[in-house]
Formats: sequence, structure tokens, C-alpha cells
Amino acid sequence: MTKDEQLAWMQSLRPRTAHIEFVFNDGDEGHPLLVQLAHLASTRTIGVAAGNGYARPRPTAVKRRYPYDRDIIAAIEALGGFFAEDSKPAPWTGLGNVDVVFLDERGTVLGATVTHESMIIDAAGHAVE
Repeated sequence: MTKDEQLAWMQSLRPRTAHIEFVFNDGDEGHPLLVQLAHLASTRTIGVAAGNGYARPRPTAVKRRYPYDRDIIAAIEALGGFFAEDSKPAPWTGLGNVDVVFLDERGTVLGATVTHESMIIDAAGHAVE
């Protein structure tokens, strides 16, 4: 997916999004996203259960959950989207190895990313191309 397609997908979820979760697979210390979102409150959890593209739990990953705010969307855009269009040698943008989960007001997943796979998953669990 191109950066524009990634951002269009994210924008399509916006009207139904109540919370956004970030799973920092390599830890969140000093991450540029957190610098941009320092003015927003979040909950922080260490360890993530299986799901959203992962078959196994990730006990060392850090999850940050935010209530929806436009500044989050702007921060993702400023960091270059979820993953690079050309994933060689690595799929990273400024967001890095961070997966993103969009949730509605009931906590139902609207969509998620699996960044290291350069993949977006829709609410039905299908990869979006």
C-alpha cells in the first residue's frame, strides 16, 4: 500500500474510532510518537495478548491506549504512515515497529496494522491490499 492509501484507510475509520492503541514491539522509551502525543493522556500496559495478526502473546511489548484525538492521526501522518511503501530492507517509517489498533466505543476492533509484515487488517480479520 502507498502512504496515501494507508492514510485514506485510517481516515475511513475515523468517524467510528473511540480509542487508538499503539503496540510498541521494541519498547516505547524515547519514541518520537510519544513526544508528539505528550499532551494527551494514555494508559500504559506491559505485555500484550495474542491477536491482531499475532498468534502468540508478546510479554515485553508496551501498549499505549488513547481516547481518539485528531492529533493522533496527524502524528501518524507526520511520521510517514504505518510502514514504508518499499519494505526493503525494513518496513519502517518514523513510526517504527509499532502496531496500531483502531477500536470503536464498545472496544470492537475496526482495523489494525501488523507493521513488520507491512499489513493492514480490516474488522473482519482480512488483509487490506
